[in-house]
Amino acid sequence: MSTATAQQIGAIHGIARRLGLDTDTRRDVIAAVAGGKRSCAELSKAEAIRVIDRLKALQGGGSGTPARGAADLAGPYAAKLWALWLSGWHLGVVRERTDTALLAFLERQTGLEHTRFLSDAASARRVIEALKAWLAREAGVEWPASGNIEASKAAVWRAQRRRMAALGLSVAGAELGPGTDLDGEIRAGGAVIRKRMKAGQA
Repeated sequence: MSTATAQQIGAIHGIARRLGLDTDTRRDVIAAVAGGKRSCAELSKAEAIRVIDRLKALQGGGSGTPARGAADLAGPYAAKLWALWLSGWHLGVVRERTDTALLAFLERQTGLEHTRFLSDAASARRVIEALKAWLAREAGVEWPASGNIEASKAAVWRAQRRRMAALGLSVAGAELGPGTDLDGEIRAGGAVIRKRMKAGQA
């Protein structure tokens, strides 16, 4: 397996700097994309491409043009907040998958208009915990005490399956295994949940 190139590693660090991510948050993003790996040096070329794509998505597309409804999230806690917001989207709790919707939630919680102003750890923790509590209350996510990224994704996956069952959708044979692509499973489950919820509103 070929390892990430120096150019790819440089791109990851450069985009992370422009986003205002600190080292721990940058490594959290890497771990979320690359199955728990936390260092650029551990990445394969393919994993590095996925990390760069994820960072560009946080940046707003990487071309200077914000993504759908995006307000170009930035700041040391933006990646964590966006990951939780996407989890809510895939659970059918968050109705708008846009940066502006996340920023509206942030402003309601803290009075701050943008993630780049969220630099205080205590305030950031309050927003993160408020998001997690919302998803636990509305979608039944049982967050792990450890805060481990893979364990948190597994908790979202399990909550999805319970919601799918409650909506009358088949979850037969859905089991977690060592090779399970949790990100892919969660995206696919989210599409199914949103389709059923939309049909129910028609």
